[in-house]
Amino acid sequence: MFLSFANWFVYQILGLSENTHYGAAIHFFVYDTVKIFFLMFTIISIIALLRSYIDNTKFKNYLKKQPKFIAHLLASIFGAVTPFCSCSSIPLFIGFIEAKIPFGIAMSFLITSPMINEIAILVLAGVVGVKVTILYVLTGIIVGMMGGFIMGKLGYEKFLQDYIHTIKNKKATTCSCSCNSNVQKLTLTNKIKDSLIYTKDLMQRIWLFMLLGIGVGAFLHGYVPQEFFIKYMGADNLLSIPMAVIVGIPLYADITSIIPIAQVLINKGAAVGTVLVFMMAVVGLSLPEMIILSRVMKKELIIRFVIFMFITFTIVGYIYNLIM
Repeated sequence: MFLSFANWFVYQILGLSENTHYGAAIHFFVYDTVKIFFLMFTIISIIALLRSYIDNTKFKNYLKKQPKFIAHLLASIFGAVTPFCSCSSIPLFIGFIEAKIPFGIAMSFLITSPMINEIAILVLAGVVGVKVTILYVLTGIIVGMMGGFIMGKLGYEKFLQDYIHTIKNKKATTCSCSCNSNVQKLTLTNKIKDSLIYTKDLMQRIWLFMLLGIGVGAFLHGYVPQEFFIKYMGADNLLSIPMAVIVGIPLYADITSIIPIAQVLINKGAAVGTVLVFMMAVVGLSLPEMIILSRVMKKELIIRFVIFMFITFTIVGYIYNLIM
């Protein structure tokens, strides 16, 4: 359906040729824009409705009772299914600390949360395939579990901002947006209405970033030759993985807006492991992300966090390039 529309609009209405760089780029842009925006609106609405039945307080209480391994796993999975609005991760992280959940388990949530969300999982599967999506999700969860476990064992809780320690015995901080609300006693009609309002507000905040991401992907698809990616981002280039992490740090994009770029990189011959760590660096290790984390972390913890993530992403990238 989306491909037929793109073919009709670009090749018949606009009269462009698929054999030209410009035609190929415009076709990619139209096709991905229609497909991704449709998927996002539909999926966000459904997930927002389902989330209205989840009680965050009950989840935190349940998490405290679990063995360490299970708690780290559940915290990472919970991070993967939290919405990607700006007020979600940090207030929930603070809520974990207030609820006396161990620091390391709370960190497992905080590490995974920006890298994965359920909307991106479904969009990523539709764009680059189920196999790559499973690898990406497993990596994000494992990195979150490992990071939380190691940082908890090393006692990095002392590097949280002082006010975090102070509010442990105070009333939990709340967030006014829907992404941190508990189950409300609303009718199904009202929940559907709230879900659509949430979806509309979220789409209004991210549509421009999505178009920019698709635009970059369209340019790479139409104008950058395949040989470039094979040479500099192929599995044979041993420096491609650490360079992909370094290049991703100064960039900033939501995971959903980086997906079209990842699609082109893989289709053009870039190694899957290299592309995955590039995506993770952009959404989980970028400078803007570090600025946000400075609200809850002192510089000593941020430095240790960056070093851990860089080393972990690099190792993961080499492993995936070896097995793929």
